[in-house]
Amino acid sequence: MAVKNSKFDSERFVSLFELWGRKNPSYEKHYDDEVIKKLCDFGKGTNEASDSKAKILGAGYEALIMAFFIGLYSNKKLALNEDLDIKDLGQPIQFWGNLDSKKGRRAYPKLREYMFIALVAKTPEINWYELDKGRWTPNETVNALMMTMEEYINYGLMVIKEKLDEDESHFLNQDAFLNLIQSIVHPRAKNYSSVDQPESLD
Repeated sequence: MAVKNSKFDSERFVSLFELWGRKNPSYEKHYDDEVIKKLCDFGKGTNEASDSKAKILGAGYEALIMAFFIGLYSNKKLALNEDLDIKDLGQPIQFWGNLDSKKGRRAYPKLREYMFIALVAKTPEINWYELDKGRWTPNETVNALMMTMEEYINYGLMVIKEKLDEDESHFLNQDAFLNLIQSIVHPRAKNYSSVDQPESLD
């Protein structure tokens, strides 16, 4: 039987998504040089730097997206080391993937929705009943989601760094990230074949 007059409805859920979209996840600054600048056209314009053609990713947030899914599918989180310098990319989540990429990829706004839903499912600290009753604020809820997100990203960045330490060219293969995630989800599966087509995120 449906609960009548519940404050928690689809409109509130959408408002949480929008509030989350305004946030900018933090990460340990040392990953700028160790991961992001090695993989992304980090801080460069469309026509700048000839070496940008060798980068497998475009905007810096794409490295954080990859790191997030590595953490999520590994089901492993790693708290940020507060003794280190902590920073963010300066680009709120709501702008992630909303433009066609310099790397030829189409915009992928749906991915943000998938990330948000995953965070809702993977953040048991949130008391949805208290939120429904107005005793848990939307900001408290989104802050809890952000902590989960940052800890997944932090674990994923560590994994990516370890791969790069072993072989700096590891991620030059366009299927490298997909193969890595597949190896986490299905450890005995063969590498992804370019003949197969992944589901569109448009």
